[in-house]
Amino acid sequence: MLSASPDLIAIARSQIILLNQSLGAVASAMYITENVADGRPPNLIEVAVFPEEGAIALPEAFTTDTFPMMSMGRSGLVRQRRFVLPLIYEEAILGFLMTGREDRDWLEYEQLQIQQIANTLAIACALDRRNQWLVTSQQRHYQEQTNFLESLLHQLRNPLTAIRTFAQLLSRRIIAEDPNQKFVTGILRETQHLQDLLSEAEQPAPLLLPQSEVVQALLPAAKMELVPVEVHSILEAIASFAHAIAQERNIQFLANIPDQLPKVLGNELALREVIVNLVENALKYTPSQGYILLGADVKTDTVCIYIQDTGVGIPEADLPHLFERNFRGRQENGAIAGTGLGLAIANDLVQQMEGSIHVISEVGKGSTFAVTLKSILQR
Repeated sequence: MLSASPDLIAIARSQIILLNQSLGAVASAMYITENVADGRPPNLIEVAVFPEEGAIALPEAFTTDTFPMMSMGRSGLVRQRRFVLPLIYEEAILGFLMTGREDRDWLEYEQLQIQQIANTLAIACALDRRNQWLVTSQQRHYQEQTNFLESLLHQLRNPLTAIRTFAQLLSRRIIAEDPNQKFVTGILRETQHLQDLLSEAEQPAPLLLPQSEVVQALLPAAKMELVPVEVHSILEAIASFAHAIAQERNIQFLANIPDQLPKVLGNELALREVIVNLVENALKYTPSQGYILLGADVKTDTVCIYIQDTGVGIPEADLPHLFERNFRGRQENGAIAGTGLGLAIANDLVQQMEGSIHVISEVGKGSTFAVTLKSILQR
């Protein structure tokens, strides 16, 4: 919706006050409009009127006979001591200046002065529109960069958690006198450092990346090429990683992965990110002594990958918003840390792979997430 900024309103008001004070206009008004063309009367949006109680009915001058003639040139329309001038900048009509008086006709030098005021207002309109376009463009660009950085930071957390967990397991299996112990200690120290840095970056400052770099960023969501993907190896690798974490947290982790799984239409990096996100959530929200099951079912033309847990569950009211960015629902003020990005990222990636993701959950009993992708028939 076209609008005028406070700065443009102030300029317009000062100019029409000048008309009234220096040229004796009874009332004046400035309007902006969009796409004046085809001889149709424009949709006028009021910017400033002075005096507010003395506005004259200038829009009546716009008739099917007079408007095309007036809009063809810069001289404006003088009718019954009312002067209507188009605000033209680079051959585009951006608005209209309307003024009038009752006691005498407009002299030629007065019309020239009004034309100069109209030229000033036309430039002000053009600059105002350009500034609004730039602000809108920058806001959109900033949001794209923010979403990109949030996604990148979130996706760094999963492999970092895996590295730290494996290092902890190694540390407990290597005796203190082993010379390799210092390397494991170094890994633990540096992963903790990275985790601290990621925590500080949860509210990142703007990252001024060119648009081309944002589009070409090396994220699955940004560069998606759909090809046949081997599901079995991805699930086996994730199960191995998840089993180690579950063991540390006293959670039973089970896998039901058929040996003969058809390939699916997708992207290997994206699919791995989706399943890791869902498994990581299950590990995060499943208490000690609980269990998690990662499995897959083969349908006629699809493969369904599911993650079932006995975690805290999701309230029914939260389910419709579960895949929105930054939504955490009941967990917003809970003890379990999170950003509300994992499920949004997973849902976006699944949609780009032309699949779907669904959830069934009950508070206190757990949740089941199911990712369905198109299978590739083998010949």
